[in-house]
Amino acid sequence: MHHRILRAIAAGTIAAGMIALNAWAADHSSKADDTAAGLGIAAPEDGGPRRWQVTARDGTEMRASPASNASVIGTLADGAILANLGCAPAGSQVWCKVRPLHGRTRGYVAADSLRPARAPDGTVPMGADDSAARAGRGDFDASGTLSCAQVRDQSMGQCAFGVARGSGGDATLVVTFSNGFKRTLFFAHGRFISANATMSGNGFDTDWRTEDGRHLIRVDDQRYALSNAAVFGD
Repeated sequence: MHHRILRAIAAGTIAAGMIALNAWAADHSSKADDTAAGLGIAAPEDGGPRRWQVTARDGTEMRASPASNASVIGTLADGAILANLGCAPAGSQVWCKVRPLHGRTRGYVAADSLRPARAPDGTVPMGADDSAARAGRGDFDASGTLSCAQVRDQSMGQCAFGVARGSGGDATLVVTFSNGFKRTLFFAHGRFISANATMSGNGFDTDWRTEDGRHLIRVDDQRYALSNAAVFGD
């Protein structure tokens, strides 16, 4: 009788413990579901989110290496969009290697300050964008003409283009000038990012804005004007 009572007490204690553990896990899982740490650490090449968004109300720090005592190399505002370059545990935290969408500096951010970024079309793009590879093969989703100028102070003329469109506001557009010169323009998250390097420049000396449904872009000495629909489709 004594042993049966002890076994009953032990069973009840284990059951209560399991209920408490499951409740704790469910609570923490729901809180972590929308963070980089809670969603896993896959890079886009392995099916992970293509971009992160900073979720720290006061912003967060980007560090030179994955450690809380590493040198701070930048401050990222709440809502900033970052390229996901892969995450991994380091010490007691998960750290993600990132690059600001319109920057070239790479650094590390604690995963609990990030969540998968939602694109302008409302989707969360997962996996690597293949638009650049398809554009390189000439596998375009659409083609047409756009306004362009190749050198400084030149009047705008017409250039041919082909565009390969990805998901989540990503696209790669190849422009061909009348003399055969080609320039590749890269878009991500619905925004112009950069161009490929050519003899005329490295592709990062740029200005751009959107106006009346058009992208107005300068890359080095070249200028381009094209509709948003030409880049991303209707």
